Amino acid sequence: MFFAYRMKFSTIIALFIGAAVATEMHSAAGIKSALEGPCVYLDETQAELNYQVDMFSRTLDPRHWTNAGNVAEAMTKAGKKPQMYVHTWELYDNAFSFPRVRRYAMVQENMDMLEHFQDNLNQNLSNSQHMSNFLRVANTVRSNLNAKYHDGEFDDPGSHDPKNEDDTSANNKVWTK
Repeated sequence: MFFAYRMKFSTIIALFIGAAVATEMHSAAGIKSALEGPCVYLDETQAELNYQVDMFSRTLDPRHWTNAGNVAEAMTKAGKKPQMYVHTWELYDNAFSFPRVRRYAMVQENMDMLEHFQDNLNQNLSNSQHMSNFLRVANTVRSNLNAKYHDGEFDDPGSHDPKNEDDTSANNKVWTK
């Protein structure tokens, strides 16, 4: 009896571990394929690179990162020196309508975590593990802030496109360092 119970318990644990590993492999494969996917023709200029990095920093969509990488690679081949800097923390820092909300403990913890992983990514932009960690944390922070502050206290930068001239909000500008 004890052996049968132990065997069932071991089987259930093995199934859960297998499911967790499969889920993680699937999400990692999704990030990898999105990072390596093709992009449409883009201008090979610093302005286009800034726009693609800005859209990645806003939306956390890996397709914009792929575009930015392709533009940077083309610029390098043309003898130019591309400048890239992920700036999600800076966009989120300015997305609060009330400065007091930015000082709440929950917001501070989330923003500190985001800043840490963004700094790691900016230190080595080609490191896929840094990218994976940054996307995981940034998406968690984004969902936390949107869930808690949905009555106008937090204006998600991902909902703004700087090329949309009809949007006159403060969060609708291409960020420059």
